[in-house]
Amino acid sequence: MESNKMLIEEFIFQLRKAENTKKAYQRDLEVFNQYLSKVNISMDDLTQQTVQLFISSLENGSVKNTKGTRYSPSSINRIFAAICMYCDYSNQRKCVKEIDINKPSHISKQAPKSIEIEDIEKIRLMVANSKKASSQRDLAIVDMLMLTGIRVGELVNLIKDDIEYSKRDKLYYIHINASKGDRARVIPINKDKFKYISRYIDSRNDESEYVFISNRQSQLTTRSIQLMLKEFDITPHMLRHSFATRLARTGNDLSMVADLCGHSITVAQRYTTPTDKQKAEAIAKAFTLD
Repeated sequence: MESNKMLIEEFIFQLRKAENTKKAYQRDLEVFNQYLSKVNISMDDLTQQTVQLFISSLENGSVKNTKGTRYSPSSINRIFAAICMYCDYSNQRKCVKEIDINKPSHISKQAPKSIEIEDIEKIRLMVANSKKASSQRDLAIVDMLMLTGIRVGELVNLIKDDIEYSKRDKLYYIHINASKGDRARVIPINKDKFKYISRYIDSRNDESEYVFISNRQSQLTTRSIQLMLKEFDITPHMLRHSFATRLARTGNDLSMVADLCGHSITVAQRYTTPTDKQKAEAIAKAFTLD
């Protein structure tokens, strides 16, 4: 229904979320809209029964995904979460109360895969020594992701004014604007660590305000960065998680990890999981037998 699309767009417009998050909510609510269109129900006239029937249709497979298969429990829960947010926004909270929905059988509390520091150095060498014209920029991107732990969406939106240098402190301050929820933050980087990023920025003679640009001098997309890193078998997320994991494993408290990553304390706890090597060292230290 066209009226439902307008209601969804109004809801998405007022969200204070990252663009990728907004797009995800819009996709999930569009699935709901397609169901409502078939039964001619407006999104401003929902009932608990309507929501329950839709969720049941997802679970029994009568409403399929774009691949023609059933939605997974995690996808159904994600779609339901989007509906809950919309109902909260439109003062229809009663519609999502006591909905019977299957929970995913297991949600991992482990931190996603990170990269050891030795492997990151190897990757940096490969990027720097690649014969691509963009190798200087690509190394600067890897360093920015590695040294700040910022999300790839935050990186592509960085502008030159977001970077401030203090001669007194000999530190670069990276100002990360609120993008996922409300977690704006400032990340300080030692001048020596920042040198390859600085060299890339100083080598530019264009007028773009963005820190990282394409060969056509336009703003980079998250997809272009993902594809660049894929050549070296890594992802932006892996570098972000490596940043957080290294912070946690070098004795920093959770509040520090949470603050620098823009996470909650609960999420930051995932990075404190010790490796097998650390466990073995802890046991050896505790039981020093002759």
